Amino acid sequence: MRLATVFVILLITSFASAQTRVDSRQDAARAFGEGQTAHQRGDLSMAVRFYSSAIEADPTLFQAYYQRANAFVQLSREAEAEADFKKAIEINPSFARAHRGLGRSLLDRGMTEEARRALGRALEIDPKLKETRIYLASALLKLGDSERAASVLKEAIAGGEGDSLTVALLGVAMERLGKTDEAFTYYSRAIETEPANATAREGRARLLEARGDAVGAIEDLTIAWRSQPSSEIALHLARLYTRAGRLQAAIQIYRNLIRERPEDSNLRAEMIRLMAASDQAEEAMKEIEKLVAAQPSNAKLLALAGDLCEDKPDRAAEFYSRAVKADSSDNHSRVGWGAALLRSQQYEAALPVLIAAIEMEPKNHSAHANLATAFFKLKQYPEAAREFIWLIQSKPDVAASYYFLAISFDKIGDCVQATRAYREFVRRADSSQNKNEVEEAKIRLSLLERLAKEGKCKSLIKEKAK
Repeated sequence: MRLATVFVILLITSFASAQTRVDSRQDAARAFGEGQTAHQRGDLSMAVRFYSSAIEADPTLFQAYYQRANAFVQLSREAEAEADFKKAIEINPSFARAHRGLGRSLLDRGMTEEARRALGRALEIDPKLKETRIYLASALLKLGDSERAASVLKEAIAGGEGDSLTVALLGVAMERLGKTDEAFTYYSRAIETEPANATAREGRARLLEARGDAVGAIEDLTIAWRSQPSSEIALHLARLYTRAGRLQAAIQIYRNLIRERPEDSNLRAEMIRLMAASDQAEEAMKEIEKLVAAQPSNAKLLALAGDLCEDKPDRAAEFYSRAVKADSSDNHSRVGWGAALLRSQQYEAALPVLIAAIEMEPKNHSAHANLATAFFKLKQYPEAAREFIWLIQSKPDVAASYYFLAISFDKIGDCVQATRAYREFVRRADSSQNKNEVEEAKIRLSLLERLAKEGKCKSLIKEKAK
C-alpha cells in the first residue's frame, strides 16, 4: 500500500474519531440540559436519568456528577450523592461547589470531621462561596470548637450572609462560650427576622429558663416545637411545664410522644410520675401495673411501682423487693423496701434490709433514719441512740432527732446524755408545731433534775464528780 493511501486512511479515521467525540459531547450537553430542566421543575427521578445519560455520553463531565449528586441529596440517597460529589472532585479538584456539597452531605450523615475538612477545602478554593461558612460553622459546633465557629459565622455575616440561621448559630456559639448576654441578643435578632426559627427559639428558651422566666421559655419552646417537631424539644417543653406546675400540659406532651414511640417504657414512666403528682394516682397505678406485667424484671419500673404505693406499704414492699432481686445494686429500692416494712410495722424484717442499704451507702440519710426508727420501735435503745447521733451529726438542725435521742438515753438510764438531748430539743423545737413533745421534754427535764438533786441519777452524779 502506498504511503499516501495510508495517510488518507489515518486522516479519515482520526476525523471520524473526533466527530464521534463531538457527537458524544453534544449528546452529553443535551442530556445535561434536559436534566437541569427536570431538576428545576422538581422531577428528581427524571433529572437523575438525564444526568446519568450525560455521564454515559461524556464521563469527564464533572458538572453532571455534581448535579446528579444534588438530586440524590434531595432524594435522600446520601451514599450515592457522596460518591458523585467525590467523582466530580476527582475530575476537577478545584471545583469548590463539589467540595461544599460533599461537606454538607457528610455533615448530614454525622461524619463531622470529614465534613469539616471538605468544607475547609471549599473555602480555600473559593473564599466567597456562599453557604460554605454556615455549614463549616455547624460542623465546628458539633465538634465543640465554638470559638472557631463564632469566628467563621462573623465572617459570613460580614460577607453578607447574615440570615436568621447564621445569626441563630452565632447565638449557639456565644452561649457555649458562656457569653449568654450576647447569645440572647443574637437569638432575639434571628427571631425578629424569622419568628419561627427553631434554633433561635430553642436557644433563647434555654437562656430564659436559666433566668427563671419559665413563661417566656415555654412560649419560645412551644413555637420551636411547632416549627420543627422533635422529641428533644418536646421533652424539654414537658420539663418546663412540670417546673411551672402545669402538669396536665406536660402529661399531654408525653401522651403525644408515646403515640409515636409506644414501646418506650421510659416515656411512659415519666408520664406516670406526673400523673401521680397531679392527683391521678389511681390511673397512674393502673398504668404502672400494665408496664410491670409486660416487663416483670425491669428494676426501674418495679421501683416506680413501689414509689407509687406509699399508702399501701405491703404492696410497696413487694415491688421494692422484686426490684432489688432484679438489680441488687438498686439501693433506692432497698431503702424503699425497708421503709415500707417499717410503715407496715414489720420492724424485725426491716432491720437486715436497712443495714444492707447502709453497708452499700454508708451516708444514706434515709436509710439511717428508718433504721433508727426500727430500733426505737423494737426498744433496742442503745442501737437507736447510735443511729440518732449519726442523724444529728448529718443534719444538726432537725429537732426531732434530739427528742428521740433523749428518750433513748432516758430509757437506757443515761441521765447526763438524756438531759442534754432534751434541752437541745426544747431549744430547737417549734413550740407551736411540737407542743406536746416540748411539754413532755420539759416534764422529763424537771424529773431528771430532781433525781439529780436527790442523788438518784448515777450517771449525773458521775458527770458532776468529773
